[in-house]
Amino acid sequence: MKQLSSYADVFYGNGETDRFFEDGLASKWFYIKALCGNTHPHATLPFGRMSVGAYSGAYPTGYGTHWVNSCGGIKKLHEAQVARGFSHLHQTGTGGIRYYYNYAIASPIYGAVANALEFRPLTKEQGAPGYYEAMLEDIRCRLTVDGGAALHQYIFPKEGGRVAIDFSNDGLSKEFRPRFRGIIGEPKIERIAADEVLFSGIFSGVRLYFCVKAEGGKATLFCGEQESEKAMLKPAEGCDFYGTIFDFEGKELLLRVGYSTLSAEEARKVALGNELSFEQAKTRAEEIWNEHFSAIRIETENEELKEKFYSNLYHSLLKPADLQGESVLGLKGDVVGGFATLWDQYKTLLPLIYLCYADMGEKVAKGIINISETLGKIPCSFGITDIFPCEEQAKMLGILSLCDAYHLDVSGADAATISECTKRELARDDFEPFLKDGRFERYTHILDAADGCFYAAQITKDPELKQQLTALSKNWRNAYGEDGLLSDASEYYEGDRYTYSFRIHNEMEQRIALAGGKEAFGQLLDDFFGFGKESLKPLTHIGAGKEIEATTYHRFEGFNNECDMDAPYAYIYADRHDRLCEILRECVSRSFGLGKGGLPGNNDSGGLSSALVWNVIGLFPLSGSGKFLLGMPQVDKATLNLHNGKTLTIRTEKGGENRYVDRIEFNGKTVEGYQISAKELLSGGELVFYLK
Repeated sequence: MKQLSSYADVFYGNGETDRFFEDGLASKWFYIKALCGNTHPHATLPFGRMSVGAYSGAYPTGYGTHWVNSCGGIKKLHEAQVARGFSHLHQTGTGGIRYYYNYAIASPIYGAVANALEFRPLTKEQGAPGYYEAMLEDIRCRLTVDGGAALHQYIFPKEGGRVAIDFSNDGLSKEFRPRFRGIIGEPKIERIAADEVLFSGIFSGVRLYFCVKAEGGKATLFCGEQESEKAMLKPAEGCDFYGTIFDFEGKELLLRVGYSTLSAEEARKVALGNELSFEQAKTRAEEIWNEHFSAIRIETENEELKEKFYSNLYHSLLKPADLQGESVLGLKGDVVGGFATLWDQYKTLLPLIYLCYADMGEKVAKGIINISETLGKIPCSFGITDIFPCEEQAKMLGILSLCDAYHLDVSGADAATISECTKRELARDDFEPFLKDGRFERYTHILDAADGCFYAAQITKDPELKQQLTALSKNWRNAYGEDGLLSDASEYYEGDRYTYSFRIHNEMEQRIALAGGKEAFGQLLDDFFGFGKESLKPLTHIGAGKEIEATTYHRFEGFNNECDMDAPYAYIYADRHDRLCEILRECVSRSFGLGKGGLPGNNDSGGLSSALVWNVIGLFPLSGSGKFLLGMPQVDKATLNLHNGKTLTIRTEKGGENRYVDRIEFNGKTVEGYQISAKELLSGGELVFYLK
């Protein structure tokens, strides 16, 4: 039997999307966001604190060939794959997040240290979960991970090779604007043994300590092009290239790299902790990935669907990052980074983690609570940085996610703690207009906060808070105009008022009444998804941004972006589950493909990939509610190992043309309304979709 990891393509979504169609339902949808997945193939573990891979300086991960992009075609930074070395810590799938990591670039070279700045051809790339390999010119470069440490193996064709570590890099290519790069504060390099070097500096407001050990190497420090025999070096202001370089005998060098936010000693423990051989670490990384993949096993005769599913599951499990025991901006102990951003992750990714990954689910919930208690708020983005971008995206998403954790019985997410976190969110300065007049400047924020208040009210045991939250939850009506759609009085983030008009919230019966009833609501949905409409021509040329903004198509974004990924399930409330089935087939069979071009848009820290995972198995979490909506499984059977040790089996019973769902049974009882509670799912058993 094939290992599940063999189905996962680490290069999935690394390139420009090829998901364009001239016919079928998918041709009616309109992409407004970047036409690439923005993922990377770097070696990392599930929710890994460390990632390591090729550095070209390209947007937004530091890997590949892409120039800065947000929509339309993609200008090239490089015409072919190149690298100047291999960096550590990376975003995945994001756009303009404003902090980009890519620290401690290791460059295998010959000759002067300045050669480490040169971009060279990167060829023969290959990879698997936890492993990456390529040729940098004629040097074979192999990378894997062991816990929080990165292992580099460099095999040179002749003797005289060297490996330089550039500690000065923070971010992307110098060709981009300064906002894509940082300047490291208070840098200090120290050689503590012939083959071991420590570095400390302030990266994006957070002090990090790095330890690098080169087995059998001899370290020299450098600043600029000048190498130094000093044991310690504090690069002066104006020196923007500094680090260490290792010389060694023979043709092969093994490098271990670790980091910590706590101390140099902790960084040493990370780097040197297990001291597995490279092959042992590679094997162990593969085992860990297979353990995580086995949480959801699908059965289908379609081998391409298996590759699609596990490639997306792989890219769903890269973030958030487990920083347990570290300290970031005053947070200690329960620390999770890689919320970049909650807006992308809260609907689909975090419920997936809560449901199937007990250890990480608890860490995520406790991490969000720790952020709230330490910072006094839950920002939309939280990483190893003092920058909190993207606050314009949404409100109260941390509360909605904690409500999901509560309903899914995740340890630490109790009613009293969620109530205190909710109080802190309401006390934020930016909530004053909502508390006073029931409004935010962006009307989607009204819906965010109304849902957050409603679902927190169902959980809290505090009568006064419950009364306040219940009253605030009624303000969702302020977001709508007289035509049953969201008001045109607001600006909208990455879309228009149609994009957000079909999001599912807590009072769908009243919301549908605003649209004129189920039939009228169904017609609005049909228009939005393009049923009976002409196909649209995608705008794929470079510089298409203004043209895209000027379009008045008012169509579904086609799984190109996260803001309307739940909209297909609104058909359940219009009594048109058949339409949902048609959309899900199109999503799984066409919107998502295979290979580097297989993602229809930015993966945004797993937000897009995790939506595909849910759509394949026939479930979709309704954020904050403790309910799951039921679609149509695209596989014969899926087996989920739940975080509480129980098993949920989802299967289909074929009948007729197998295009629609006839009825659904859970443990032998009919499921009504195409929804099921988290409590029921956690009890385990069998969910059967009878098709027609």
